[in-house]
Amino acid sequence: MKLIIVDDEPKIRKGLFKLLEAQEGFQVTGVFEDVRTALKALYELEADVIITDIKMPEVSGLELIRQIRERNLNIRIIILSGYSNFSYAQKAIELGVTRYLLKPTDPRELLSVLRELEQELFPESHEKEEMQAHSAEGENEVGNLLVLKAIQYIAVHYGGRITLKDMAEELHLSPNYLCELFKRHTGKNLMEYVTEYRMQKAKSYLNHVEYKVADVAEMVGYKEAKYFSSAFKKEYGITPLEYRNRRQSHLI
Repeated sequence: MKLIIVDDEPKIRKGLFKLLEAQEGFQVTGVFEDVRTALKALYELEADVIITDIKMPEVSGLELIRQIRERNLNIRIIILSGYSNFSYAQKAIELGVTRYLLKPTDPRELLSVLRELEQELFPESHEKEEMQAHSAEGENEVGNLLVLKAIQYIAVHYGGRITLKDMAEELHLSPNYLCELFKRHTGKNLMEYVTEYRMQKAKSYLNHVEYKVADVAEMVGYKEAKYFSSAFKKEYGITPLEYRNRRQSHLI
C-alpha cells in the first residue's frame, strides 16, 4: 500500500516515515512539509493513503483534502493533528476523511487504522495471507490472527456503532465462534473489551478541555451523553466530569 506524509514538523515527518517504512507491505512514496508541494506531487506520485496534519502554515490540511476531493481522487485520508477542535474534526468528516487522530498519536492505533484500510483496498492479498497463515502456522496462530483482526476492527470502529453481528460478518465467522475465540486468546469477553477500549479512549479525550462531555461521548460511539456517563461511572466509579476535574487537579 502506497502512502504519502504531509506535516510541517520535521520530527513528525521523520518518525512517521521510519514507522511506516518498517511495516511489511507499506511503501512511503512521498514526504512533504507543506500542502502546495504535496498537491503538485500528486500529479506524478501514486498514493492509496495520505496522512496529513490539519493546521499548517499558509495552506491547511483541510484545503489539501478539498482539492483532492475536487479532483475526485479515490485516496483515503487520515488526519493527525495536535489541534483539538471539534469543529475541525466535523469538517474533516464532511470532506470524507477516514480518521481524525490527535497528536501525540499512538503508533499502534495508526497502524491498526492503516491495516484496516489495506484490507479494504486489497482484500485479495489478505485472503491469500490468511490461507498461508492457516497452512504454515496451524490453528492456534490463525486464531491469534483473527483475534488481532477483531481488536483492529474495534480500534477503527470504536467511534461508531459496533455490533457482534457486524464484526463477525467482517471476519467471516459466526458470532458465537468469534466470542469463544476472543475469550480463549485474551481471557476477556469481546463486548466488554469494546466498552473497555471506548472508556480508555474517552479518558484520553477528556484530558482535552476543549471537548464537552457530550462531544467525547459521540467520539467514542455513544449517541446519548447520559448513557455514556453512566457507562463511564460503572467502569471507573466516577463520572466523566469528575474524572476531568480530578485530572486537572493532578489527583489522578
